[in-house]
Amino acid sequence: MQKRLIPFLWLCAAFLPLSAGTKALNFENPGNRRLLKTEAGNYYYYRSLPEKSMTLNVDGISAIELRSFAIENLRKPSFIAVIGKTRTAYDLTLKERLDGYYLYNPVSVPVPKGTKSLEILCYERSIYFRPFHTVTPAPKPKTVKIPNLSVRAHGGVISVTHNGSDSPYYVFNPSQSVKFTLNNKRDAVVYVRARLLDRSLPVFELYRNGKLLQTYEFSLKRTTKYKATGIEYLSVGLKLALPPNTGTAEYELRAKSDHLFMARPVLLKAK
Repeated sequence: MQKRLIPFLWLCAAFLPLSAGTKALNFENPGNRRLLKTEAGNYYYYRSLPEKSMTLNVDGISAIELRSFAIENLRKPSFIAVIGKTRTAYDLTLKERLDGYYLYNPVSVPVPKGTKSLEILCYERSIYFRPFHTVTPAPKPKTVKIPNLSVRAHGGVISVTHNGSDSPYYVFNPSQSVKFTLNNKRDAVVYVRARLLDRSLPVFELYRNGKLLQTYEFSLKRTTKYKATGIEYLSVGLKLALPPNTGTAEYELRAKSDHLFMARPVLLKAK
């Protein structure tokens, strides 16, 4: 029963591809061919025309694996690989018999760098060959995930406390601005506060992609709900609604008055 199943399995597996990473090559000038059926698949093997060699394009290939079989039980089977003017002889060793064929162990033939063509020469007319080579898969490019919000410059970080929770605010002043980038079409708002020192009004500017969007001025009204370490008089906050972001946008907050400012950009939920 098992012997009857083998031809059926071969028929189902006919011309199956090789395992991943291995590719069969074709001779440019093959002669006669015979079909060899194995568990790995069914492939045609070739012998050259009488007193001729078979040529193989090996451009970009570092080595080939030459598989072969004979239809006769040969005493000392061998072949010659010809690369340019260099001829190298290789012996073939018997691996197994299969359906009247004498299957030989694969032979690895190195290909010097820069070689375009290789010839296989075999004087035994009963030996058939098929070359293969290992395909090195190209590495998949790593996907670089761009952060939705990236703060690129600031003058320090201050923690602002409200109802027992702390939020980081980025400091900017006349000598150091706050710069951040919005990516991936994400929108955001910015909360800004200032330290009140005297009767002068805190003033700052908002830039988008290097262009001035608007100038903002605080009142002298102080907050009693928000606290910042080291700051006695903290202004009420301003909420800046940024323009819709169609891709990537660069923002900058610049102090116009001699005050210490704090900014906290917050992403909005993605639409």
